[in-house]
Amino acid sequence: MNQNTPQNTTTELKYVIGLIGVLALLWTVTLSWFYFQLEMYFDYRAVSIWLGLLFTTLLLLSFAQKCRLLNLIKPNNTGSSWFLLLCWILIIDTGLLYETGGTINPLTHFLLLPLALGMLILTTQGFIAMAIIAGALYTFISHYYVPLLSLKVASLEAFFAWYLQGSMLVFLGLVLLLAILIFPLKRRLESQTATLNRQKQLALQNETLLSVGSLASASVHQLSTPLNTLYLLKDLLKNEVNTSAGKAQLQTLAEQIDVCRQALNTLRERADQAHQQPNQQIAVSKLLHSLKQEFALLHPKSQLTVVPLTASDPLLKVDASFKLAIMNLLDNAARYSPDAIQIQVTQTDTEILFRICDQGGGVSQETLATLGQQPQSDYHGMGMGVLLSRMIIERFGGRIHFENDTSDTITGLVATVSLPLTTNHEEISKP
Repeated sequence: MNQNTPQNTTTELKYVIGLIGVLALLWTVTLSWFYFQLEMYFDYRAVSIWLGLLFTTLLLLSFAQKCRLLNLIKPNNTGSSWFLLLCWILIIDTGLLYETGGTINPLTHFLLLPLALGMLILTTQGFIAMAIIAGALYTFISHYYVPLLSLKVASLEAFFAWYLQGSMLVFLGLVLLLAILIFPLKRRLESQTATLNRQKQLALQNETLLSVGSLASASVHQLSTPLNTLYLLKDLLKNEVNTSAGKAQLQTLAEQIDVCRQALNTLRERADQAHQQPNQQIAVSKLLHSLKQEFALLHPKSQLTVVPLTASDPLLKVDASFKLAIMNLLDNAARYSPDAIQIQVTQTDTEILFRICDQGGGVSQETLATLGQQPQSDYHGMGMGVLLSRMIIERFGGRIHFENDTSDTITGLVATVSLPLTTNHEEISKP
């Protein structure tokens, strides 16, 4: 809580305002009970001045919160400002206790409330200094105070009854204030813990992606040499094979070698693009056009239907790896549904949705629950492409969700990729 940021300053100000509000309420209710019900007599003018200072402080801080005036304080001075403010609350509490019996008053425990808040928002040195000041003030009012006089609290038994009732009120006030302080702090800590867990998960996924990328790069170099050797040998073998069956088999071998060389070249180009191109803004229409072209080259016998946006053409802040993630999903769809593949794009206020639909029969509910979370042995090979796609999409703050589509007579799988729009919400008008 000692990081001086505008968000922290606003949160700490809410805590201080809550503390002063509770103190003002409890002091007002208790002193009214002392005066009207128990007929205790004290200098109500002096008490009114101290209460007026407490309410004035509350009003000024509420005004500062509304106008965000505390954000104008230099970050290095924020800690000293909270220290002075909490010491001021201690002084007001001490003034009220001085006029109402000193340490005999059960409300003496209210001196602990600023200390509890100081433990939360001050540095260690600031809290120690504040604790010393609170101890000095407590010592002062234990020796110097204005005695309370009452017509109804004349006996020792009546005095103890009054003290116990006041202590009960103080206890309830402490419980109320701790609830005001602890619950927001608990929610904040839970939110920070969730954020740290997400960052840790993303870091592990990035490490996995780097490992897979390094392995793929090494594999490209290792496979290039034997494939180039086979590519040269196939020309030499043409002169050695004379039968028609042998020539047909040799032609098949040459075609397979070309497919492998093309796949390796594509993998090398994608790796180079991922290393050379940082995150940049790309229009959705341009991304779809590039996906359709690359899909047509890799799957010439498959049919891909693209349903783009019509009203706008928003920008996405991604790199070349995002297109690779979408291509992995399209490749999986092409394996099981080559004649009916569709990618639909829709837009909400904050997200772009890519829906990759096929008619390959879908998957079981058990597989659906873990699809994209771990490699699958019974779906699309080993499922490593789907796992890598999820990791890449989450790098850009996106999500991926799988479901079976049973709206038509033919069942298929739908992969929905949700990606946030760029922060500036720029759009390019469509021609």
